[in-house]
Amino acid sequence: MTEIKETSKYKITPGEVSPDKTLREDEGWFKMDVRWVVTNENFESESTVVGRTILAPGIGAKHDIHRHPNAEEWEYVIHGVGIKHIGDETFYMRAGDLAFHPRDVYHGLENGSDTEPLITLWGYTGASSLKEAGYFTPADDAKAEAGED
Repeated sequence: MTEIKETSKYKITPGEVSPDKTLREDEGWFKMDVRWVVTNENFESESTVVGRTILAPGIGAKHDIHRHPNAEEWEYVIHGVGIKHIGDETFYMRAGDLAFHPRDVYHGLENGSDTEPLITLWGYTGASSLKEAGYFTPADDAKAEAGED
């Protein structure tokens, strides 16, 4: 019989992954605890990213509207209530709900509660990092359209 172990090179505990301190509000990352759990940097992933995010209550925590031209994305609510924006739709997400974002479609998320944190698990398919997925806000697109690249 195979030995069953507590640890594995394939097992990750998201809370033990360091939060990304490089994410900036001027790029749409407002008061978020983002942890890149699986990427090409920590797991040699070729086409998958998995992350965990906590948006604290009552402080305007949100991931502003953005798009990924090179990846699809999904987001699963573990705890709390979120307000999800995808394309021209806005809807509530609660624990157990999953949303899918098609490639290159604007989307965003905000904590829908003043008292409870919003905790999500999310991922990209088709890219192994944020850089590969691409990350553009409406302001980035407006600058590019105006020739201000």
